[in-house]
Amino acid sequence: MAELKRLDDFQYDVPVMDEPIVEVEHEPKVQKNPNLPQSPKRKLRNISLLEKTIGFLLLVAIIGIAVLTIQVRTSITQMTNEITETQAMIQEKEESALKLEQQKNELSKADRIKDVAKKKGLSDNVDNIRNVK
Repeated sequence: MAELKRLDDFQYDVPVMDEPIVEVEHEPKVQKNPNLPQSPKRKLRNISLLEKTIGFLLLVAIIGIAVLTIQVRTSITQMTNEITETQAMIQEKEESALKLEQQKNELSKADRIKDVAKKKGLSDNVDNIRNVK
């Protein structure tokens, strides 16, 4: 079987001599991490003027569409109410016309006309009566 070779020859904790070791104690080490949350002002600085304009126009369009939708629905509701009221008035007029037609038919019966004529003193003149069919 194969045996592992020993790797004791190389020391891992010894620094490589090709790179000089420079320690600066006076400069504070500040690392900028792009993943940290930014303040709203910094975020707005990163957005271009075109993007801001497009966002504003989009917001105005959404609000405008909402207002127009409400206005259209209101006008539709008003028109529906007017149509309902007009239909109710038409139905009342038709009922009234039907009642008047029935009353006219009752008043214009031949028997009733003869009774009224007799009460007023009129008589039948057979020579002047014609039957129309």
